[in-house]
Amino acid sequence: MSENAVRQNGQLVRNDSVYGISNIEATIEGTSDDMTVVDAASLRRQIIKLNRRLQLLEEENKERAKREMVMYSITVAFWLLNSWLWFRR
Repeated sequence: MSENAVRQNGQLVRNDSVYGISNIEATIEGTSDDMTVVDAASLRRQIIKLNRRLQLLEEENKERAKREMVMYSITVAFWLLNSWLWFRR
């Protein structure tokens, strides 16, 4: 590879001056900063989505716990009533 050729994203790019090479490097660095901003925005969206999912799961868990408490109470009351009726015979 000669001094005037530069690799950019796996492709060979030929430049005739050092100024052209520094421009390409600055462009590559600029795109990485832009990609960082894009990555941060996409990560923020993913975190928001995960937070919503977690809130929904927590609400469902609370509702399930309430249902279980009611069902356990009904079951215990049934067995106590059944036991009382059986002992009364």
